[in-house]
Amino acid sequence: MAIDNEIKDLLNGFGKQLVTDTQKSLKSKQKDQSLNSRLSTSIKPETTFESGGITFKLKMNDYWDAVNSGRSETRNSGDGALRRNLINWIKTRKLKVEISKRKTAKATTLKNKKIKKVYKKQTYEQAVENLAFVIARKIHKEGYEGNHFFDEVINDGRTEKLKEDIAKLIQTEVIIDIQQATK
Repeated sequence: MAIDNEIKDLLNGFGKQLVTDTQKSLKSKQKDQSLNSRLSTSIKPETTFESGGITFKLKMNDYWDAVNSGRSETRNSGDGALRRNLINWIKTRKLKVEISKRKTAKATTLKNKKIKKVYKKQTYEQAVENLAFVIARKIHKEGYEGNHFFDEVINDGRTEKLKEDIAKLIQTEVIIDIQQATK
């Protein structure tokens, strides 16, 4: 029973340190250091003790893999889920959206004042949707490179050290199986 408590303490310490290091790695990859992203705050450790063994899970928002590994180009734009997510992202970041230079130049060449006024007038919602469309189109055409915030942390030798520490406690060989569960 004392060994179980020592293993629990060891895994809890491992989980806390893994969360801290993963959050630091993610923050160091962000361009705006002042942002505390939803992904960073969603990182939580979970340890489950069962009769057959111990399961340790590091839980994060489901898009962590796209941030970590990136995304390749796609053939079609899909169902618009990416655009909806981008609209939410733009609004939460309170990004400044403006009428494009091309549209402004086009509006100046128009002769009819009524059409010109309608053409220049754009609501915030329309501007956000236009920006989301352009970003989604670029992602579908070119994809984007991941920042490997998690890969760098998990592959730094900490799992081997954990394996050795648990093996010392229980005095048998330990197998650590790392699986990445994505939707």
